[in-house]
Amino acid sequence: MAKLKALDEFLDTTLTLPVNGKEYVIPAPSAQTGLLCQRLMQAGVAAANGKEADLADLDDGQELDLYRRCLGPVYDELLTDKVSWPAIKHCGVTAFLWIASDLDTATRYWESGGNPEAQAPDRTASKAAASTTRSRGSTSGTSPRRKAAPSRGKSS
Repeated sequence: MAKLKALDEFLDTTLTLPVNGKEYVIPAPSAQTGLLCQRLMQAGVAAANGKEADLADLDDGQELDLYRRCLGPVYDELLTDKVSWPAIKHCGVTAFLWIASDLDTATRYWESGGNPEAQAPDRTASKAAASTTRSRGSTSGTSPRRKAAPSRGKSS
């Protein structure tokens, strides 16, 4: 029977955001906050795709509460340190994306300064690369059949 490593040996459940020369460590959210963020993300994706979202838009109070929930104790720390509202909002959205999606999505948002155009892949560059990159393959229009290599030993 395979034995897995202990989860805390490799899973980092915090997010560190550097702001004004200080590192703020956001702890893992509660299950309720995590589920709320995932529901909000799903509703946003549905709305972006022209589908009806099942959640109402966030008003200012709900938005503030969402940032407070996503940032946890770091929210009050940011206020105590007199961090500007735009910076707090950027931290809040970054934490939301980390919770609802993943670290890569949050990092792209963080490093783009919140600019959606900077987050999107450059489609013109990828189209140009695709048109100039040739695939390595058969030029005859047929592809040879390959036999699967026999398995050697037990897989773990």
